[in-house]
Amino acid sequence: MSKNTRRTGAVAAFLGAAALIAPAFANAAPTGSLGSADPETGFTCSVTSTETTANGWGIPFADEKDQTASYSAESVFDTDGSLKLEVTDVSDRSVSYHSAGGIALSDAATKEIGFSERTETTSASFQLRLTGTTNPADGGFTTLVWVPSQNGAPATTAAVEHTNIQDGLWKSTRTIGGASKGVLTSLDTIIAANPGAKVEHYGVSKGTGTSASTIFVDAVKFNGCTTNFAKKDADPETGTGSLGNLFGSLS
Repeated sequence: MSKNTRRTGAVAAFLGAAALIAPAFANAAPTGSLGSADPETGFTCSVTSTETTANGWGIPFADEKDQTASYSAESVFDTDGSLKLEVTDVSDRSVSYHSAGGIALSDAATKEIGFSERTETTSASFQLRLTGTTNPADGGFTTLVWVPSQNGAPATTAAVEHTNIQDGLWKSTRTIGGASKGVLTSLDTIIAANPGAKVEHYGVSKGTGTSASTIFVDAVKFNGCTTNFAKKDADPETGTGSLGNLFGSLS
């Protein structure tokens, strides 16, 4: 048998096996690679977000379209960059959100919520945009906000990781069951008084009130998903196991 015949037969066998395997992978549910073995219905995990491939991060609301964040080569703990929240005066605000798919707040609170940041002036806050609360207006809409300084996080210019903030105290932008507007309250209290509350979006922000501040944010955690922010997309993999190298490996 000639070398070309052996190579053609090997390639055909490989492609035949791939055809049998591919449908299973195409229809398989996302698992550990997304950071969650069982993501909630409607929730999509974005493990990376970059300047060219945002993967669902940004501002989907018309009234906040000018408050966009950007991507920076500056890092927090890793070396590939971060999300940059920057304001130039007290009226500015910078924010980025990701859809939460309308998962129940009670479910979201059972998994770690957190983020890492590095800043020289002030800290970022974490936001949960809800519907289905007891607020009689706007479909029960409110935003829950977690602020580091209001939860005992030290003011420091070094990189810091805010972990398990679902166990901390949050402020609601509207008065809802269990929480008056602007009053620090636990998520457990809010969940108990608002059993129908759903998380529509989550995100990080730098609010108004501070002039000329810059915050670098990374490793945002929500519903079992950790998003790594980076300046650029990762280089394509060029491992020898790829199909593109197959023809040169059979001899």
